[in-house]
Amino acid sequence: MYFFSTQGDSFKLFIKTKLNKGLLPPELNLQAVPYSTVNEAFGRFPIAWFKTAFEHLVQTVPLRQVPELASLGKLCCVDGSLFPVINSMLWAEYTSKQQALKVHLCFELNRMIATEFWITSANTSERKILLKMLNAGVTYIADRGYMAFEVCHPLLEAHAHFIFRVKSNLKYQVQHALPIDFPHEAQSLFEDVKDELIQCDNDPFQAVYRLVCFSVGNDTFKTLTDRQDLTTYEVIMLYAYRWQIELLFRFLKRSMNGIHMIKQDKQGVTIQFYAMLIVALLQLRLKQLTVDMNLDKQHSDSSQQCGIDVQKKI
Repeated sequence: MYFFSTQGDSFKLFIKTKLNKGLLPPELNLQAVPYSTVNEAFGRFPIAWFKTAFEHLVQTVPLRQVPELASLGKLCCVDGSLFPVINSMLWAEYTSKQQALKVHLCFELNRMIATEFWITSANTSERKILLKMLNAGVTYIADRGYMAFEVCHPLLEAHAHFIFRVKSNLKYQVQHALPIDFPHEAQSLFEDVKDELIQCDNDPFQAVYRLVCFSVGNDTFKTLTDRQDLTTYEVIMLYAYRWQIELLFRFLKRSMNGIHMIKQDKQGVTIQFYAMLIVALLQLRLKQLTVDMNLDKQHSDSSQQCGIDVQKKI
């Protein structure tokens, strides 16, 4: 956990030099240990232990909620990202010349934390993994790769919801035009906004969905959703929030050096990602506590100064 929080380049170098040569802060009280022992630990202990610890923290650590999202229900972005690995990791199939694994992540927008992930080969379908993550009442937000009517229908059957971007060539029939509900200060940011109830030509289930279209600069976006309780602006805002999951992937790869795999087998890789996400969650909690402490101190200093000023006037 300390290694993942210090942005180190090599886990092996960290163990053999900083740890075993006593270069770490003495307050940590970390003892020297052979690198082989630590490396083997990523395959010795059950994944279930780390999964249980992570899920316990997700459920119990008090984290702030994003205020503007609190009234919109539980919101989760889903996406997959490739992590290149060495060619000897044969289980991580990708191309004939390259191996890669894929991390499928469920990222809760309400608290800005990852809540679930799956490790697979790079060629595994993201849609299939999403269907394994489903929870009732959650609105799943995803890019075009997840859009399929064979995904939308099971989502609704599971009493979940979705906001998916769709391709520009979507064939559909407009059933009803909806009023565009937009705050005045945001109207200048978007062009060609449309909000309609539609029925898609190639949908085998012939469901009626809501299509929100808008343009930003030279880019045009079409988002499909089943949620009719949201305003036009809220649908657009929630899709824009999808970028947060991309930032988390970048954080895991760069800040936590997640592109360096400590073990080559799937179990060791899974344990490594549980460790990284546990560290990320605890770091977020620590940052929020620090902000709260600083605000309390500022409030206390302000109150004391106010008291001094009052005494001077008296």
